[in-house]
Amino acid sequence: MKPTVNVLYLPGTNCQDETLRAFRDVGAEPRLRFVADVLDGSERLDDADILCIPGGFSFGDHLGGGSVASLLLKTRLADQFKACLTRPVLGICNGFQIALRAGCFGEGVALKVNAAGTFRNEPHARHVVEPGNESPWLTGLSGQTLAFPFAHGEGRFSHLDEATSAWRPALRYADGSELDGSQGGIAGITSADGLAFGLMNHPERAMDDEIRLAFFENGVRAAA
Repeated sequence: MKPTVNVLYLPGTNCQDETLRAFRDVGAEPRLRFVADVLDGSERLDDADILCIPGGFSFGDHLGGGSVASLLLKTRLADQFKACLTRPVLGICNGFQIALRAGCFGEGVALKVNAAGTFRNEPHARHVVEPGNESPWLTGLSGQTLAFPFAHGEGRFSHLDEATSAWRPALRYADGSELDGSQGGIAGITSADGLAFGLMNHPERAMDDEIRLAFFENGVRAAA
């Protein structure tokens, strides 16, 4: 049986097709879960092996990127979201903003407006996979440099205390380039247990199929 993936669709989500395709290409069974259907009880968020929150501009990024959607996950959908956190969870771009603000990575972390103060688009941003992070999402990728699109306006990562927190660095911008001004050049993080993985940029849009599918393949393998 194929591992199942719930891909959450919110008003303003716009990367769902690429995300569904990536999971399908690595042998999973992805299905779109509209937040309206989850809220009215006709669908559930926690009835799949993996939860993915894709990129876009949920609820128009009003009150800050991911703020409205994260509030739903912390209140009306809290029980279902908590159940999802016992399995692999992936948040990409706006999905990372949502997952972070919903508490996936503990306290003392934030995603702020880019240092340049505006949206930035770089088609081949280079990311180094953090050595020593044993998250299943990163299996076999330690130390590798992966190039995939950077496209966001509110992805400047900041933190208080990396050593004692509930998260671990997963990706850093290569060559010390801090494209959005992120502290330590951090471009992605995992939860301490490695099950949740959040990144601001878009592997699902990579031109190279091996890079495009690497994280998705690892997550599906972990859930199988």
